[in-house]
Amino acid sequence: MHAIYYVIAFFTALILSNVVNKIFPKVPLPLIQIILGFGMGFIGAENVVRLNPEMFLALVVAPLLFRDGQEANVSSILKHWKLVGYLAFIVVFATVFSLGLTVHSLLPAIPLAACFAVGASLGPTDVIAVGSISSRLEFPKRVSNVLKGEGLINDASGIIAFQFAIAALTTGKFSLLDAGWAVAFSAVGGAVVGFLVAWIHKAVTSLLEEVDARDITGYLVIEIFLPFLAFFISEEIGVSGIIAAVVAGIMQASSFKQISLFDAQLDTVTNTIWNTITFALNAVVFVLLGIELQQVFLPTLESDVYSNVFLFVTIIVVTALLFVTRFLCLVLYYFVISRRRKQPFKRYMQDMLLTTFSGVKGTVSIATILLTPEYLGIDHFVERPLMMFVTAGVTLLSFIVGILVLPLLSETKQVSKNHLVEIAILDEVVAQLEEDAKNLRDKRAMEAAIDNYRLRIQDLIVDSESDTIKKDLQELRLMILQIEIEGLEEAYKKHEIDELSYTVYKRYTQEMERVIIHKFVSSINFLFVILKRMLYSILHQISDLRQGRGTEKKRNRLTHDERKAMRNVYLVNTERILTALENLEGIYDEQLINFLQAERIRQTELLHERAFIDRVIQRAIPNNTDEMMRGYYLERKLIYEYEDEGLLSKREAQNLRRNVNTLESYSLKENYSSLPYEFFDYLRHHGN
Repeated sequence: MHAIYYVIAFFTALILSNVVNKIFPKVPLPLIQIILGFGMGFIGAENVVRLNPEMFLALVVAPLLFRDGQEANVSSILKHWKLVGYLAFIVVFATVFSLGLTVHSLLPAIPLAACFAVGASLGPTDVIAVGSISSRLEFPKRVSNVLKGEGLINDASGIIAFQFAIAALTTGKFSLLDAGWAVAFSAVGGAVVGFLVAWIHKAVTSLLEEVDARDITGYLVIEIFLPFLAFFISEEIGVSGIIAAVVAGIMQASSFKQISLFDAQLDTVTNTIWNTITFALNAVVFVLLGIELQQVFLPTLESDVYSNVFLFVTIIVVTALLFVTRFLCLVLYYFVISRRRKQPFKRYMQDMLLTTFSGVKGTVSIATILLTPEYLGIDHFVERPLMMFVTAGVTLLSFIVGILVLPLLSETKQVSKNHLVEIAILDEVVAQLEEDAKNLRDKRAMEAAIDNYRLRIQDLIVDSESDTIKKDLQELRLMILQIEIEGLEEAYKKHEIDELSYTVYKRYTQEMERVIIHKFVSSINFLFVILKRMLYSILHQISDLRQGRGTEKKRNRLTHDERKAMRNVYLVNTERILTALENLEGIYDEQLINFLQAERIRQTELLHERAFIDRVIQRAIPNNTDEMMRGYYLERKLIYEYEDEGLLSKREAQNLRRNVNTLESYSLKENYSSLPYEFFDYLRHHGN
């Protein structure tokens, strides 16, 4: 297979992982990506998509940690600097020795120094892996800050420990004093390089400002280049490139902000670009991990040197020791703290357990162990496959343990949402817009603006409800969607509507599908409805080809009879939906049933008024800019009044104003395509 096909498959896996996660939100995204990567390994992806250790650290890990440094709350991390340093250095080296000795005792074929190299690769906690697991969980702030601080610097200590293990393997000598000095030199040297790179960046941007050569694209390119520059300079002079990237990120984000239009625009673009880069690189990390796992596991399991059962037991034992070592080190630390503060030791138990099981490993561990041949100066190292197997196995198992255990020790993030004040503001805006509409001859644009605000109010009302109500609402919407799809297919099979009418109605059902929030419905039920719709579509296309309808000239407008037929299908489906909802009274919340029934009846009334299509198009296409600007003006005015009266806090008012600014910017977008509106406007005025 050509290399380009593997690249396409690789990026398809990234996209597919996100889609699968949306359909099955309870399955962690990184685990999906690992599975897809493992599957890619079976089609030979490892021959093309290879993990070059140094390039991986430079092109993936460095920019991710640079961004973490930019977003890190340094002052909060510094409050826990003792524990952060303890985890990043003392615990890492304790892990190196405990795992190294254990691996050597279980697999004596691997030299002791090589076993220490395995321990060194498994010593540092992978900040990317931890972040992917904890993003859905509610950790105490102090624990989060400690883990972030540890993740920012412990890769450097782990890589340094690995280098010394390899040095001991090749020379047979090891000096603890030399190792300590090397760690200090590498960390301090990396920090100095990171500081200098950030200072140079500031000097360059200041020079560009002085010569009036400011450019958002140029500034963004320079910033994205910073982590790579810091990393490569550091590695060339023999200090920690990881520390350099982190410090460069912290220093770059610590500069004084200038309140200007240019800086505001730059900040908006920068955040958008970095969010995209971060998502892509995180996905690359776990897909590559899956590919490497497939490459490592199968050859080792097919070997006759050790039984497969023994190898899996070894992985379990080493993983258990990994967490036990971390826990015992934390017990020692918190025992001293509790004595010093004269507090009960059990008070720190949750912190110890969360910090212990957050010590999961990731692709950095595999990238580190892959450096073995390069540091040895040879291409073939007979024990390398076995070292890779142990490292990869422990990495995967530790990640799975973190996924399973951490949710038991913490709560899923629950964002408190009370939108009563915001709903009141939008209600007042609607009332004023309705008053304005009374004096207009053509009210369609203003009615579309009012509909827009009503939809926002509806979303806020639903968002304020409990998860139980949200779940029930989405399940009912899914039921309504299924009735719509089945009613449409039945009408088409009976030749009650033609091809063009079917296509238009199908687009309406697709819009209904987008409204459903997948995480609140059964993934199996949702997938069943979507697959059923896709199957109908495929069968429909096959039927068209067999009957020769695919070669007919396509019409671009509906006749009067076709519009009438579509209305009849909608009315029949409405009757079925209202009956189905009525039959569910007593099973679901009565107000929820009434809400959905009233909404369906309102849409049906609009259909009879022949205004339904007009209002939907006006809401979808910002062709009513003046009316929306009027609404945004009223919204800002009311936000200020509510804040002035003490009904809104300063932060709440800022968030609401930020939302209005975003909506207004979108509505004022000059290059927004008006082709859909013009097309349907043509159909409205020229249809028979």
